[in-house]
Amino acid sequence: MKKISLPKLSVSLLLLSLPLNFIAFSGLGNVYSSTLLIFTLFLLLVSVRFKRIFSKSDVLLSVVIFISLLLFTILNVLFDGGHGLKMQLIFAVIYFQSFLVFIISYYTLDKVKWDYIFKLYLFVGLLLFLRMAMEEPQNLFGFSAIRGERIEANFAGAVNNFALLIGLCVIISFFYIKNKTLKIIFSIASLFVLILTMSRGALLGTIITFFLVAFYDTDSKTLKNLLRISAAISFIAIVGLFYFDKIDLVVTTVQDRFLGVFSGEASVKQFSSGRGIILSDIYNNHFVHSSIFEFLFGHGMGSIEFTVNGAPYESSHNIFMDFAYRNGVLFLLSYMFFFLYLLYKFIQYRSKENLALFGIFVFLHFELLVNPYLFAVQMGWIYSFFLAGFLIRLKAQRNKNLESSIL
Repeated sequence: MKKISLPKLSVSLLLLSLPLNFIAFSGLGNVYSSTLLIFTLFLLLVSVRFKRIFSKSDVLLSVVIFISLLLFTILNVLFDGGHGLKMQLIFAVIYFQSFLVFIISYYTLDKVKWDYIFKLYLFVGLLLFLRMAMEEPQNLFGFSAIRGERIEANFAGAVNNFALLIGLCVIISFFYIKNKTLKIIFSIASLFVLILTMSRGALLGTIITFFLVAFYDTDSKTLKNLLRISAAISFIAIVGLFYFDKIDLVVTTVQDRFLGVFSGEASVKQFSSGRGIILSDIYNNHFVHSSIFEFLFGHGMGSIEFTVNGAPYESSHNIFMDFAYRNGVLFLLSYMFFFLYLLYKFIQYRSKENLALFGIFVFLHFELLVNPYLFAVQMGWIYSFFLAGFLIRLKAQRNKNLESSIL
């Protein structure tokens, strides 16, 4: 009987926790089973592979970064007389969870083939859909963006985060699967589920990712295949909508949800779901009043807890503003440098082998502009998971190129 390696088991448990997640217990905040799994996995791996894990410079750097962010958060709580302690504590755990996943992934992904990871993730996508369909069948074909009528998928951190997870399935299906028949089947199936969510950010992000990766590819066939499959998907979708008599509903929803802003039927404010007002509020009423210390080092991990137009918000829905306010301009600049470094390396090691990973890279970072999924305890750590994967893959290609040049 073939044994499953510890790294492969760890990766499997991490990804399978996405569709199987549930609230383990409630208290100061909801504690999810995935969080408990991450802590358990970390302790297990550290107990048996401590030296191997912490011998990596990137891992040590991540530990230093987290400790620094935690320190500045504690100082802000002390300076503020303990105000907002609960929210700061909750988000400190969310940050900690993401850093733990990065450490776990940096050790495990170096020992697990991407072929296995991509296949497993597509299976996870199927489980995500099945759970959503079983828990809210009344919303499945609603094609609605109205709360109570739309897909909610709270087990995945709400509809936009669920759409992000499904969007990754679309990208992996199209850019990883080699068999043309399977590529079309999986791409259409996952894209159909994505459309059901009516998530504007995920849909737009998927489209942009498709074409950016097609231009990134060294083979022009990718763009041609993309156009062919897009035409096939459009034809099948139209036939299906007519068959199920949903065409009028979808046309109306698309008009209201996506195109109304161009026809003047919806304002930019309505189209953006108030995100512009939130950005304006956090900048004008909070950020500009920061002290030098807060400007440089932030107000703490859980410092965004404001109200605008009578509605509470815990994120500006834009990662740059969130990092600037929560963690300071110095951290934001460091993060932007890191992003540009990864982008440069992807371009430097441009190859067909990197198409799926580059697609995931583009999609995840586009979503950060409109969706604060990093702060969703149920699935925000998926960013850290793939971030570790990007670093490992690009460093492996660098070493491979160095060996080739020496030979």
